[in-house]
Amino acid sequence: MEVHALIRKNANTSLLPDNQSLTLHPINYRENLTEQFTSIKDQIGGLDFFIHNAGMTVSLKNEEYYQVNVGITTAITNALLDSKLLKSKGRFVYTSSYAAQGPASINQPVSHYGRSKLQAEKVIQEKMPDYLLVRPTAIYGAGDEAFLPLFKGAKMGVYPVTDSKQRMSMIHAEDLARMIVADMQSAPGILHYNDGNTYLHQDFIEIFQELFDKKVRKFPLPKWLAKFSMGSSDIWHKIINKRPGITLEKFDEISQHWDLHTTDLRHSTVKPQISLKEGFENALKYYQENNLI
Repeated sequence: MEVHALIRKNANTSLLPDNQSLTLHPINYRENLTEQFTSIKDQIGGLDFFIHNAGMTVSLKNEEYYQVNVGITTAITNALLDSKLLKSKGRFVYTSSYAAQGPASINQPVSHYGRSKLQAEKVIQEKMPDYLLVRPTAIYGAGDEAFLPLFKGAKMGVYPVTDSKQRMSMIHAEDLARMIVADMQSAPGILHYNDGNTYLHQDFIEIFQELFDKKVRKFPLPKWLAKFSMGSSDIWHKIINKRPGITLEKFDEISQHWDLHTTDLRHSTVKPQISLKEGFENALKYYQENNLI
């Protein structure tokens, strides 16, 4: 495939491969996208697939989720239709989230992030003639820093737990990318992505013990105390005007049960190749090479 990556002008491209089949196109998503897309179409012609990954995952301002996840998605779909950058029989692929479905047994979003992703999906369903909506579970791997605090704590021999029975699911970024490419020509609609396993915090602890070759002790953390800490962090980050790695609302969301792969929702038929242990090793190597841990 000939790949064209539409990236923010200030994007960090250090992790992208040096490949002759990959061309980068700097884009300003807050300016006229139709003009920019038309310019790209004049250079390369129409696209067979358009994969939309841009999104806001954490914010202290609820309106920001909708401005980015819904607003930019609307602008992208309008620009694609106006510029005809995506061929008339081309497919629009949107990387959404489990959060748009909601936790297991709840079946509705429980956060502004989830609701904004669901709204973005509806925009695509209304505007695009051919689409695939991809809902991955928690994504991890080299380049991701959301799990970095857990790795740092485990390195010190501590793993905080608010609910030892919480059911979780995971997907490695490389598996997710591989599965999306394989599924791009499947039947339109919604696909859910995971590695097919249900994890408890104890599974994470056992892998960390192998990675760091030391005892990692489970540290019971009352949920009220964790929420108090998250709320205090929100207030502090508002004062210093800095985006936190996790907010109180995000903590409430991720503390739910996310074993949706056990339901009758439509899932990818592509088998994952990376185990949780291999994925954690991959992430740890990245953290160490970049002096993050």
